[in-house]
Amino acid sequence: MAVGTSDATFQLIGACVHSLRFAFGAPIGYPYATPLPSEDNDRPPALFRRIQVVSPPPTRGGAKWQTGMKLAEQPFDPETGAGKLADVTCEEGVPSLDVPEAGSIVLDEWFRIEQRQAEVDFPGKDHGRYALSIKYWNPIPDGETSTKKPVAYYNDKVTLEWHRDVTVGDWIAVSFDAFYPPERDSADLLMQIAECDCR
Repeated sequence: MAVGTSDATFQLIGACVHSLRFAFGAPIGYPYATPLPSEDNDRPPALFRRIQVVSPPPTRGGAKWQTGMKLAEQPFDPETGAGKLADVTCEEGVPSLDVPEAGSIVLDEWFRIEQRQAEVDFPGKDHGRYALSIKYWNPIPDGETSTKKPVAYYNDKVTLEWHRDVTVGDWIAVSFDAFYPPERDSADLLMQIAECDCR
């Protein structure tokens, strides 16, 4: 599913032992975000965003990363609930993930998003392949089951190779704010490394 993280949208294409592949667009109209200039010619030709990925996911307020996550009204268990991520929820007010230890970082890079008009579906084709780390703003209006959002910047072919080895089944956490500050206004993403689908 395309999801909002801050004023941007992420759609997972694949996360295997070789790389992370995704589409990324912005802005999507997050109510508290700073708006872009209204005229296309006043906007920068591209945006640059930082992505940081760690494995295993960092702690949450010093506790396990899955603390405050629920599946069928029960505490989420990463060992048994990986195939049901579409149904995972987070308790209201659960802390964001902590700043990770340096040795857990498997990817830390900047990537480019060109100015390009596109329309993004919510939810998208990757629905249920990852979960949000906190309860977060949903761009789908109340009473609706789906929506489309226009974006002024879009890159549908971001491919980034890991900086160190990961293994199938490893859990990773993805942040576009480097997991900082603790009160950051964005959600991180939690997912598992899957069998290779990129070659």
